[in-house]
Amino acid sequence: MADWFLPLGVPGSTDEWCFATTSTPDLRVYVSYADYYARLADLFAQAKTNDEIFVVGWGFGLEEILKDRKSALLFLEAARGRGARVRLLSTPKHDHSDNNLQVGNAVAKNLDAVIDRQLPPGTTALHHQKAVFIKLQSTTHLFVGGMDVITARVNQWFDVQAEIIGVGASLGRKTLEERWESLKPPLGDVSATATPLGASKKDDSYKVQFIRTYPPFPADTTNWKRTYAKDGDHTYYALICGAIASAQKSIYLEEQFLWSMGSAPTRSNPAGGSVPRQRGDVPNVPDTLERLMKEAIARGIKVVIIGPNFPPNDPFKKNRDPVVRTLRNASNPPVLLQVRANMMFVHSKTWIFDDEFIVIGSANFWASSFVSVHTPAEAEFGVAFTSKGDGASLGFPRVPFAKALRLRLWERIRQTRDPSYVFPRSITAFDDQVKELQSAINGTAPFEPM
Repeated sequence: MADWFLPLGVPGSTDEWCFATTSTPDLRVYVSYADYYARLADLFAQAKTNDEIFVVGWGFGLEEILKDRKSALLFLEAARGRGARVRLLSTPKHDHSDNNLQVGNAVAKNLDAVIDRQLPPGTTALHHQKAVFIKLQSTTHLFVGGMDVITARVNQWFDVQAEIIGVGASLGRKTLEERWESLKPPLGDVSATATPLGASKKDDSYKVQFIRTYPPFPADTTNWKRTYAKDGDHTYYALICGAIASAQKSIYLEEQFLWSMGSAPTRSNPAGGSVPRQRGDVPNVPDTLERLMKEAIARGIKVVIIGPNFPPNDPFKKNRDPVVRTLRNASNPPVLLQVRANMMFVHSKTWIFDDEFIVIGSANFWASSFVSVHTPAEAEFGVAFTSKGDGASLGFPRVPFAKALRLRLWERIRQTRDPSYVFPRSITAFDDQVKELQSAINGTAPFEPM
């Protein structure tokens, strides 16, 4: 197995913790909003005195029903009533979510809710992170991915959310607390970024690393409060670049956008980063994603990308088309698909490399998510992981976890054409699985070419 993770920071560097990897005993992946919301509801219902719930969102719809006809706000209010500490951290209001109203409604229920405006002024950038941290007496959970707690997503959007359980959740929490502490005092006046993680078992099944995007401080820091990532944070971009360059067999991407990233960022020095390494360092492979993907295809990597259906005049299609043209290769044609127009919207941001390395998070394939020399960066959050276990939790026992996730994602897309469809477990070769993915179901193929 390749060493997919970012290298560790130099001991003693102020942000050494953010390069850490840790083993964690359990990790689950949700491929439907209904299942994810039901899981949140079950965990929220267990929270009581000395427990914690921390919800971070790009958009909020706290009136959304999670389970048993009860809204997210009702579950959070009930947890607060049982003595749990409940916090909400929102990006500013935008066209798709009235976060001012949502935060106001939460405050009215005595929840600790705030809006994080720590972004360079005069830009359209937002905090795009979607995460939920839950600490109960017996377990610790962190959810990371593309799913917000928001309305009009259930049975309408394809998406993915990872649940990290155990010490891995505590590592990922540090990124969320870093943001919170820039707005409010830390818990117990001790920074969560300095809190030890605790021991992990040697036989833990999953190895995780968390990745971020943050824009650098603006030139004028008048009234600027953010205390972290002065030079920005490129760890999300760095890890994805390295994984594309390291892939030996296959890359699967389920992605909302494909948008040309423009010029590659320039490294701060020829060695590829500062000493000790800082989060602001650009990748050791300082190029744009589409060019790295093109190089991977040219060296024989099998690439499959699935995205949403954009009408001919949609600006997202017009910006996707140049990337599609860049990736085309006569000798090793990638499989570039969009779902049919009458199917659910693809919102996922999930990478699977060589059927062994998975990245799930909030960052899209465009400059705003990864930091470009031309575009202000949005704040993003993702988790990268490997697994020693199989895909039994995904319905594919005795299949390596990453491969099982890829097949589960393909199965759930095809199930929208036929709910009884089951991806044939007897098909084991990658090329044959790709053929099955594209085959007609109920008389119609579920995809069109991009």
